[in-house]
Amino acid sequence: MKDLEEFVEKLLSDLAALPEEKMRLDLLGRRLSHLTPDDSARAIDIIYKKGTETGHAKKAASLLVNPDGLKSVLGADRYRLIYLASIELGLVKVSRLFTDLPPLKKGLSGYQTEEEGPMELISLGERRALSKRPVKETIDRLLSDPDTMVIGNILNNPRTTEKEVLKVASKRANSPAILKLVAVHRKWSKRYDVRKAIALNPYSPPRVTVALLEGLMTQDLRAVAEDKTLHSQVREAARDIVKEREGE
Repeated sequence: MKDLEEFVEKLLSDLAALPEEKMRLDLLGRRLSHLTPDDSARAIDIIYKKGTETGHAKKAASLLVNPDGLKSVLGADRYRLIYLASIELGLVKVSRLFTDLPPLKKGLSGYQTEEEGPMELISLGERRALSKRPVKETIDRLLSDPDTMVIGNILNNPRTTEKEVLKVASKRANSPAILKLVAVHRKWSKRYDVRKAIALNPYSPPRVTVALLEGLMTQDLRAVAEDKTLHSQVREAARDIVKEREGE
């Protein structure tokens, strides 16, 4: 176990030295490929638990939020073997990270208010073009758009502020794909209130929310654990972390 701890510490340091998330994901996949599925599951458990400790650990833990990215670098077979190993070893936190369940709440996303309605009359191509413009009023009117490219452009727009991103992250109903887009964004995913809004949104993919929980403050974890609109797996994961912290 000591060797594995040293392996993870070296991995965290090397990941932090890389400038781009894709590079960090590729390195994570390569390093884990040298381990057995059991040790890979243990290493991921260590990374996730260290997620709030240092900048190095936070960068590594952020890679666990997007299941598609993790699966792409590990490969489907290895991904499945690590999942099975986590179950055998009783590493519940890891097995949750490898379980992709649908959100508890489902509904139509898109323009719902009278003020937003006229945007539906504009073609998708025009909305995508508008979302790139640094015009605050236009950004505000597009925040409920159901298209991931429109929202992606808004997230990357230099005029967008955290206030607008929080509107997207807390919107109900919303598309799971859009909420995941916010959760893994290179800039906005680092904002605490954005992560909390994603975690408390019942339309968020449970797998994404679970990966964010370790980084939440205890009072916010309690709110997640008590919110019956959220998926039972999410609430259970939040309760487990609270118990661990109270035990310390």
